Amino acid sequence: MTDRLHSLIDKGDVFLHIVIIGAGPRGLSLCERLIAHGKKEQLSTAITLIDPYLPGAVWRTEQNQDLLINSVTSQVTLFTDDTLTSGGPVVKGPTLYEWAATHGKAFAQQHAPWLSAFFDQIDSNGHCPRAVYGLYQQWFYQELRLHCPASISLTYLPAEVLSITKESDRFCVKTAAKSLIADQVILATGHGAARLSQEEAALAAFAQQKQLFYAPPANAADVDFTDIQAKKPVILRGLGLAFFDYVTLLTKGRGGRFIEENGQLSYQPSGQEPLIIAGSHRGVPYHPRGKNQKQPTQQRQPAFLTAKRLSAWRQEKQVDADIVFYFLAKEVELVYYQQYLVSMKRSNADVTAFTEAFICQEGQLSVVHDFAIPSAAVWDWSFFEQPFRKKPAEQSPQEFLLHYLKWDLKEASLGNLTGPVSSGLEVLKDLREPLRLILAEGLLSTKALKETFWHSFVPLNSFLSIGPPLQRTRELVALMEAGIVTLLGPEMVVETTEVFLTYAKQSPDHTFQATQMMEARIPTTAVEATANPLIRNLLTQGLIHPAILPIPDQTDFSTGAIAIDPATNLCLDKQNRPQSGLYCFGIPTEGIHWLTAGTAQPGTDAWNLRQADQLAAHIYAHRLSK
Repeated sequence: MTDRLHSLIDKGDVFLHIVIIGAGPRGLSLCERLIAHGKKEQLSTAITLIDPYLPGAVWRTEQNQDLLINSVTSQVTLFTDDTLTSGGPVVKGPTLYEWAATHGKAFAQQHAPWLSAFFDQIDSNGHCPRAVYGLYQQWFYQELRLHCPASISLTYLPAEVLSITKESDRFCVKTAAKSLIADQVILATGHGAARLSQEEAALAAFAQQKQLFYAPPANAADVDFTDIQAKKPVILRGLGLAFFDYVTLLTKGRGGRFIEENGQLSYQPSGQEPLIIAGSHRGVPYHPRGKNQKQPTQQRQPAFLTAKRLSAWRQEKQVDADIVFYFLAKEVELVYYQQYLVSMKRSNADVTAFTEAFICQEGQLSVVHDFAIPSAAVWDWSFFEQPFRKKPAEQSPQEFLLHYLKWDLKEASLGNLTGPVSSGLEVLKDLREPLRLILAEGLLSTKALKETFWHSFVPLNSFLSIGPPLQRTRELVALMEAGIVTLLGPEMVVETTEVFLTYAKQSPDHTFQATQMMEARIPTTAVEATANPLIRNLLTQGLIHPAILPIPDQTDFSTGAIAIDPATNLCLDKQNRPQSGLYCFGIPTEGIHWLTAGTAQPGTDAWNLRQADQLAAHIYAHRLSK
């Protein structure tokens, strides 16, 4: 602890000692909100932030600079602004881009000189290295310390928390070297290690027995790629965001070069690349993000999921999930058709008339036909859910995927305001708030939550709207054309013989063998599978437990989240009683809250900043009520 914190405690001046476990964006945002509220109320507070890394491990500044954030730099912030609706004090500051364009280079030269060159080519609509976002978080922490009033201390402790025990109405927080007594503890632990699933453990045991290489799910920045043999097949399982990181580190990260010529991208191998064989259940890589044309604070407003409609559902205290997702689909289709009509040089009057008719008739297909939109241009959800439904019989999966990815790139390059497809899919990103409200209000049945929301919509939404930077998909196409990457197709199967064997279920005769395999995906966040010793300790003590939803006439649904009171984020014990003073915030609550890993977008009343503000307010109000 710092001298300042010792001084406050020794004098008996500390009104509240708060420990936050996790120093990533959520832990830092909560620090800022606690300081802002404490300053406003003139409360004496000691805040201790504990994490082996500052910022958290995902954002550490030493990682490979080819690993990028998925949001554009101008749409990322850690600061609140005048759109904040949760009632806390607004403390304004620069977005990631604004910081990078002003303070960033000087800060990098002092704290991470290996990142300095990036700041000469900062692009507001581009995707910066994760290490740069990590540096922004380090600067943010220093700003918090610099502007703390005399009554508030903020201390960073570089350590791993091993256990938390309850002592009367306080908590003992232990690391390998220290024990701290805290009034309030917040778990903001982010992504962490997980125990292997039964299948993963079997594959790891097989690899050890046969002296093969197997890597379980992990953040690509944490993986040692040196044992992957060049020019030999390696199987990658997973085609989501992590897949693109793995591919980047196995190609460009091994000295290969992408060459732009006449608008076309090609790949020049270094000779150190493996031959990548990749697949997943869907068999299709995530859609790339459309070229950004939006201002940092810009979002489309709902035409169907309006405040009036949501208010009616809240009054009824329930809504059918099919109705919710019907209207969400119509939000996407409306924007797509609007931009399609514009791209076809239809008059403004036509676009306006179509919009009015489509909304008035609640998205009926007859409106599309009335405005002479050809059948080939009609939005087809079955295609967007599974593109292979349109694969010609004569094409191989690789040929089809090359054709499909080039189409996808063309659509994405048209932009997220003017491109019909990209603009439509961008709606899924802009209209998260109505869905969050429906979740928060408990308007869906538990059966619909499980089957329609978490098992159906969430993976589809990730596939369509949480994809990689456009350049990563361009690079994937170049690697496929260079013969470095082969994609299997839908329903990937992995078997073991004397080596690893893989194929797509639709093409069982087209098999690939390899002595090396990697799970190209991050570990599950499900609390039941956690390998975090702190979380396991808390589970053993019964201070926390997994969130389980009972479903009539079915097996209970394990959400994967730590059970909390959604209104306060207080952890619940095994009897579902709130644990006074013990909170959970962010990724460990995924399954109760949704998209907990998302970045905060400026000027949009960002949900994660709003939640941090509400949490800070509750911590102080709870203490004052004692």
